[in-house]
Amino acid sequence: MVVNGRPVKRAKRRVTADLYDFFSFPSDGASEDLDGPFRSNVQVFLSRHARLLPPPSILPSLPPPASGHLLTWRLGFGVGDSVAGDGDDSLSPSRSDTAPTVELDVVEEDVPRSKSVYCDQCRVGGWSGHPVCRKRYHFIIRNTANPFSTCNLKCPCCGALVQRMDSRCNSCNYEITAEILEDWAHHQLEDPTHLLHGLVHSNGYGHLLRVNGRDGGSRYLTGSDIMGFWDRLCKMLRVRKVTVMDISKKHGMEYRLLNGVTVGQSWYGRWGYKFGTGSFGVTAIAYQEALDTLANLPLSLFSLARSERTSLQNTIALYCSISDKQLLTLRDLFRYMSHLLHEARDHAHYIASPNSKLPWSAIQGVLSAWSKQEVERAEEVMLKVLRAVGGSHWVTWRALRGSAIGSVGSPELLDYCLKGLGGKLTDDRMVVQSRCNADTNAIEFRLESLEVLVADVQRGVLKLSFDHVLRDLKSLYDSILDPVNMLQFRPKALRETILRSATKILDCKHFVKHYDESLTHLPPSTPQLLHIWCNVELFDEPPDYINPPPELVILSANATATDLKLQAAKAFRETYIAFQRYQPEQVVGYNEINRIVDTKGAVLIRGRCLAGEGKLDRFRMERGTESWVVDCPCGAGDDDGERMMACDICGVWQHTRCAGINDLERVPDKFICVKCTGCCIAPSHKPGAEKKKVLKVTISNGRCNGLLTS
Repeated sequence: MVVNGRPVKRAKRRVTADLYDFFSFPSDGASEDLDGPFRSNVQVFLSRHARLLPPPSILPSLPPPASGHLLTWRLGFGVGDSVAGDGDDSLSPSRSDTAPTVELDVVEEDVPRSKSVYCDQCRVGGWSGHPVCRKRYHFIIRNTANPFSTCNLKCPCCGALVQRMDSRCNSCNYEITAEILEDWAHHQLEDPTHLLHGLVHSNGYGHLLRVNGRDGGSRYLTGSDIMGFWDRLCKMLRVRKVTVMDISKKHGMEYRLLNGVTVGQSWYGRWGYKFGTGSFGVTAIAYQEALDTLANLPLSLFSLARSERTSLQNTIALYCSISDKQLLTLRDLFRYMSHLLHEARDHAHYIASPNSKLPWSAIQGVLSAWSKQEVERAEEVMLKVLRAVGGSHWVTWRALRGSAIGSVGSPELLDYCLKGLGGKLTDDRMVVQSRCNADTNAIEFRLESLEVLVADVQRGVLKLSFDHVLRDLKSLYDSILDPVNMLQFRPKALRETILRSATKILDCKHFVKHYDESLTHLPPSTPQLLHIWCNVELFDEPPDYINPPPELVILSANATATDLKLQAAKAFRETYIAFQRYQPEQVVGYNEINRIVDTKGAVLIRGRCLAGEGKLDRFRMERGTESWVVDCPCGAGDDDGERMMACDICGVWQHTRCAGINDLERVPDKFICVKCTGCCIAPSHKPGAEKKKVLKVTISNGRCNGLLTS
């Protein structure tokens, strides 16, 4: 509009005008028209809801020379209570001016121009035979508040910060080349501080690489919030399958083992992730049997010993006594303790030291400067002081510290032990009680009988603190489940059973969700359309060639077989690099397109790739051009991500652990498998030369034994 020959000033647009509600985006009805494959749905999604950041801009910015193969699209989200959209449509822009926000960056990676052509996650996740896709899409929520985030470009020569548009370092005049910028851009994609990082190939197969909730530095979002968002996004875009490697820990405990015993599945199982591939030859059946074995262990088995009661037995007896329901199995015990943890955390029933900024649960996760023996000796000194005081008398933090300093010597060690003394259970069935004196505001301690503590808890007079329950849970985990710290309890057969089952669960890190289980036989969204899954076979294919997954094409109801071949060729050319010149020749078994309806929407098409032998070899598998053979005594037949070594004669790979080599030990300089031992001729050594160690592996009764020789 022009008034008196002058344009009217345009109203300033609010920053939050394009925000969507993080907790409900996308809504149920948002994906009704996204009934195609992922490769097309993601483009519609980006054009509809995101904005393309102008170059230079790639996590967060890059000059044009290095940004050509990486395009960034961005969506903004509100994460406060006031950002809910009007009505039920969460896609409607929010109208909050004050709510906290997060941004989702969708990075479109052109794989042929990338420095990382092959996918390590596909290699160990069971998809190593898939052809290399043309595009990869990274879904990233960055943690902008983390000081360790690698958002700033540094000069590789002097380390000074460099502006993203500068071609030279202002400090040392070092030239910033496109290669340096590209390396930095890829380093951004590998930043471990991202709150969310999911990767999806253009064929719809993806990997959840990283989720960081509150424990990982998120200010507003929990891990469950992020997982819920990721799950809704995958469903909207029609992602086919997603893998995740579960190596998360909670308070020093392997969470997949703790959660598996407590609820029967990994934490990711809440969103439908199930057993994918097991390391060391562990199968889905063996994994489930291991979970059931540990979960159903009767607690009575830990009370069969005729000797004096141990700390482990006292801890189990404490929680069995205070529970209003009978605890019979290990799962019952861990579930009850998890319930107490949530209850204590929600109501903040814990006591923290006034001299500590971190709770004891956080301190336990920090590597102590003292040995376990030093800590136990200091704790025993303080317990002797409390026993000497006796009765119902409370001892202040300062007094207890002063009484023990002469025997312990180190004030720092005493402070460290005092922070975790409250709630400690002794072998003579006494418990260290701690409180904050309301009159003096001082922390005080005393010894209390376990029976009195149980009675107080049952009457509701006393609530176990969060740190108390967490410390007991950690103690039970270490004593019963952790293969490294497991106690030498009896009966020995029980311990061996628990050890084998816990090891199997820990060996299962790869989980997968099959989103396409509900999509394979979807009816057409309209009566005028056909949804057809196209499988392809190549004439004159290489001996070790693996056919790619089927691709979905959508045709009109009156389409012909020629239309089908044209659309199938287009789909595979858009998806895979090696299929850029794919020519379909034959629809197997069908002359009319209408007959395809009777096959539940799946057809087989044969054709040829005219891209040339070199391109087909380089891009035909996500595992790369390497060729390896895995034949391990544990049953593994492919790379599972665990450490392996190859025989120096036949080149066959097997796990170092299965050869008797601990993960902390160095791989021997020379390794000869059992099949090649007979034909191995020991090399001659020059006088005075150091002999190399040779590992010979023998197998007996289905188990392998390693022998180091010189």
